[in-house]
Amino acid sequence: MSDVPAGFEHYPSGADFLEFVGPVYVREQGDERIFGMRIEDRHRNANGVTQGGVLATLADFTLGRAIEADADDDQPRGTVSLTIDYLKPVETGAWVEARAHVDRLGGTLAFADCALTVEGKEVVRARAVFASVG
Repeated sequence: MSDVPAGFEHYPSGADFLEFVGPVYVREQGDERIFGMRIEDRHRNANGVTQGGVLATLADFTLGRAIEADADDDQPRGTVSLTIDYLKPVETGAWVEARAHVDRLGGTLAFADCALTVEGKEVVRARAVFASVG
C-alpha cells in the first residue's frame, strides 16, 4: 500500500478479524512498537466518520501486543475490561497510530493504557485489563 508512512510494515497478526478490519502496520521505535492503520471509506459510520468499533479494535489489539511483549512468557491472555474515550472524530484517509504502555503485569492480571493519534493529536484514549486464560 503506497499511502503507508515510511518505516511501517504490514503486521501479520494471524487473526482473520484483524485482517478484515485492517490491515494493520507496525514500526519498531527503540523498545516501542507503534501500530498504524489507514482509515478507509469502509470504516465510516452513518455520520461519515470512523466507526468507534474500528478504533476500539485497534486499541484492544495494541494493548494486547504491549502486554504480550512485556510479559515475554507465552501465557495466553484475554481482554477482561476495555474502556474507551473518544476524544475527536477520525476522518476517512487519516493515518491512525497506536501506542500502548503497560502499567502493571501480575501473575493473573495485566493493566495497560493506549493512545490513538492522528497527526500527533490524541483522538482515542483506552485502558484495559487482561487476564491469563491458560
